[in-house]
Amino acid sequence: MDRYFKMLIFIAAVIISTVFNPVLLQADDSKQITTPAQAAKHAAKLANEKCRMEFGCSPFKPESYKAELAGSKWRWGKIEPIGIHGYSAKVEFCKDGSDEDVRVVFHTDVIDDKYRAQENEIPIEKRKKIKKLENLLP
Repeated sequence: MDRYFKMLIFIAAVIISTVFNPVLLQADDSKQITTPAQAAKHAAKLANEKCRMEFGCSPFKPESYKAELAGSKWRWGKIEPIGIHGYSAKVEFCKDGSDEDVRVVFHTDVIDDKYRAQENEIPIEKRKKIKKLENLLP
């Protein structure tokens, strides 16, 4: 009986040490992106990976755009016609780096000409309203 009791104590100790191990209970903060500099570096990496896949180049640097924390998500970049050598990116992801949303666009003169042609067909009053709405977009 003494042998079974020792074995029971040993098994209970293993289970308790596994369940209540302080290392296992700690949140993994090493993977958390907590500063704008870390977020910008991660976002530039994601944008360059996508740009490399789609266009064969990596034009983005962490300092290309400012990283901002909005709620629980980091946001970096914006889609803009000028961009960086014609490329622009918009990246969003959670603080732990998950739930990535990466958008990379290349702007050409053809697209700009199409936009200008469409703009000339729109009456002036509607163009003013559209400009106001565009200014509200991030």
